[in-house]
Amino acid sequence: MDQNHPLPIGALIEFDIAQGHAVGKGIIAAAEWDDGWLYRLETLDGNAAAAHRNERGELWACDFEVRGV
Repeated sequence: MDQNHPLPIGALIEFDIAQGHAVGKGIIAAAEWDDGWLYRLETLDGNAAAAHRNERGELWACDFEVRGV
C-alpha cells in the first residue's frame, strides 16, 4: 500500500497482530499515515487484543497486520 491508498473507513478486515498473538475480524474506524498506514480497529470477532490497546483502549494496527475481506 502507499500513502495515497489506505483501506477505506468502514472496511471489513481480518487482523493478525504480533504474529498470531491477537487474531480476529474487525472494521476500520480510522486511518493515519506514519511512515506506513496505521488503522484504528473496532473488533467484531476473535481476540479483543486487550494487551495491544493504548491507554484510551483503542486498538491500532499497522498496514501489514490487516487485510481486507
